[in-house]
Amino acid sequence: MDFYWNGHCCHVRKVDEAFMRLWTIQDKTAYDDLCEKGILHCNAALADWLKEDNFKQSYDWLVSEMKKRIGEPPHGVAYPIWAWYLLFGKNTKPDLRRFEFKNYAGEQYIIEAEIPDTNVLLSDEELWHLVLNNGYFAKHAGKNDAIKEYEAEEDYFNRLPACEQEWEKRKSWENIFDKTCSPWIFVQATFWELRKEQIISVRKFYGKAKPTK
Repeated sequence: MDFYWNGHCCHVRKVDEAFMRLWTIQDKTAYDDLCEKGILHCNAALADWLKEDNFKQSYDWLVSEMKKRIGEPPHGVAYPIWAWYLLFGKNTKPDLRRFEFKNYAGEQYIIEAEIPDTNVLLSDEELWHLVLNNGYFAKHAGKNDAIKEYEAEEDYFNRLPACEQEWEKRKSWENIFDKTCSPWIFVQATFWELRKEQIISVRKFYGKAKPTK
């Protein structure tokens, strides 16, 4: 792996502004675009996760939450950039030896950056899959000492009319943003843009997974 960053970053901060250290993995096309333009936005046309019809509604829901919680995106930007905030409960760079990062193919870049807290929405990565699968978040799910409470939650949800179920389900998804309701071990970050001056370091690597057609 090659480690480098030739730019001279000048972090201009407000005295009372807090920042998050994040790591985003981008392919060569995105990285070259960032270097050329000095700013990176999500290119929806190249985002594989938006090509799955059953997933798109989940990403659209997340976008609506971002607009409410961190503000509207820049003009022309429809979807966010994704990054890691916590891995195994630690604010640390991804360990590419782990199986979670074995699905990358070709030339890739781990970009370490500092983004203002107010520009980032954090969510539990494991529970995000519940949103992707269009499921209902029962707060007592998986708790051996709260089986009756879980059954009561499920019974309440199943008795609701279909229209109310949809509202209740989407409301329950908001718990992925609340660390008191989730493991908060794998935490992802979404934000509207990455600027060149926010970069701390860049590490290039070559994913060994076979490219998808």
